[in-house]
Amino acid sequence: MNPRLPLRILAIILTVSTLVSAVGLPVKTNGASSPLAAFTYESCVACVPPGDVVSFNGNWSTSGASIVSYVWDFGDGSPPVKTSSPMTTHLYGGALAKWQVTLTVQDSAGLTDTTSQLVLFETVPRYAFQPTNPVVGQQVTFNASDSISYNSTNPIKEYDWSFGDGASGTGAIITHSYSAESSYRIVLTLLTSYGNPSVSKTLTVGQSNSNVVYTVITDKDTYVPSDTVHIKLNATNSGTQPATFTFRDACSGFQFQITDSSGNLVYTNVPPPFAPCAQVITTFTIQPGQTMTVGMLDWKQVNQQGQPVPAGSYTIIGVIHYESPYQTTPVASKTITIQAPDFQLTVNPASVVVAKGSSAILTITVTAVNGFTGTINLSRTIQVANKHPPTLSPINSVTLTAANPTATTSLTISTNRATNGRTYTVMITGTSGTTSHTITATVTVTSK
Repeated sequence: MNPRLPLRILAIILTVSTLVSAVGLPVKTNGASSPLAAFTYESCVACVPPGDVVSFNGNWSTSGASIVSYVWDFGDGSPPVKTSSPMTTHLYGGALAKWQVTLTVQDSAGLTDTTSQLVLFETVPRYAFQPTNPVVGQQVTFNASDSISYNSTNPIKEYDWSFGDGASGTGAIITHSYSAESSYRIVLTLLTSYGNPSVSKTLTVGQSNSNVVYTVITDKDTYVPSDTVHIKLNATNSGTQPATFTFRDACSGFQFQITDSSGNLVYTNVPPPFAPCAQVITTFTIQPGQTMTVGMLDWKQVNQQGQPVPAGSYTIIGVIHYESPYQTTPVASKTITIQAPDFQLTVNPASVVVAKGSSAILTITVTAVNGFTGTINLSRTIQVANKHPPTLSPINSVTLTAANPTATTSLTISTNRATNGRTYTVMITGTSGTTSHTITATVTVTSK
C-alpha cells in the first residue's frame, strides 16, 4: 500500500472544500435557451505528492433548463466520468503535465453542449468580471490579473480573450460590451512556452433598462422638523420586455442619497465601500406596464452622525447601488422643504376706540408654527409718542410646548383727561432667539 495515499485522499477533500468556499459559485440563470458548457480549474500544488490533484468547477455552465449531467473526459486516457454535480476532482498520476479536458453538459430538455480546454498543471488561468449582470451596451471589465504560473521558467506571455459573440481581445485587464441579450461563453487563454491553458465562464447579458422610468415619491412636499419623511422609489417598465435586476450581496440594491441645497451629501443608506456584505441574491423583475416600489426609506431628518438637520431644501435621490465593484447610479430625484420652527402673533381687537379717561384691553395670541416650542418675550411700543400718549401696560412672556402650542396674554391701554385725542399705532413684538415678529393695532382716543 502506498503510504502517501491517505494524504492524497485528504488533499482531494481539502481542495474540493476550498474551491466551494472560496470560488463564489455563480447562480444558474434562465438567460440561455440551450446549454453552454464552461469550466474553470485549480491545481493542488500543495498536495502530496505534487502534480496529482486538479479540481474542476463546471458550475459556470448554464442553460435555459436545469443541467442534469456533466460528463468529464480528463484527457489522460481514463474513462469519462459522468456526474450530477458540477464540481469534481481528478487524481492524475505521474509527473506534472498538461491535459486536454472535455466537458459535456446535458439539460433537462435533452440538449447538450461540449467544450474542450487545455489544462496545464503549473499554470492556472483565473479571471473575474464586473458587473456580473450587465445589460446591452454596458461596458464589462474582465480582469485576469490573478492568473498564476507556478513555474518561473514558464511565465505567462499573453492573455487572449474570446467573448462569445465573435469578438476577441488581449491583455490582463480588458473591457467589452454586448449588443444583444443572450448568454455568452467567455474563454480566457494564457499563452506560455509549454502550452496555452484555458478556462471559461458564462455571462448573461440582459436588456437595457432605458425603458424603466423611476420616480421618487414622498408623502408630503413640506415637512416640519418633527416629521419623518416617508420615501419610496418607484420603477415603471414602459418597455415591451420584462426588466430584471439582480443584486448579489446584501449591500447592493435600490437605495437613497439626500443632499442639501448646496449639493452636499447629508444622509444616505448606501453602504460604504468594502462594507461587510452577506452574500445573498435579490432579484427584481418588472413586467411591461408594471410599476413596482423597489426602494423605501423613513428619514428622520438626521445627518450621517444622527444629528438633526437644519430647515431648508433637501433633494432626495434614488440610486441603483452595487457594492462590488463600488458603483452608485442616480436614477430619479425629488426636492422637499423642511420649514423652520416659527410662531405667529395675532391681536384682538386689531382696532379700538377709547374715550379719554377710559382704558381698553388687547388680547395677544401666540401660536406655534412648524412645531415651534419655547418662550416668546413680548414687548410693546406706541408710535407718535407726543407729550400725552396713552399708557401701555407690560406684556407677559409666553411659553409654547408640544402639548400647548397656543398661549394668550393681554395688553392694557389706559388714557386720562390729558391724553391727546388722535389715532395711535401700537406695535407688539415677539422675540425668541433670532426669530422676531411684529404686529400692530390702532388705538383712537376720543374726547367722549
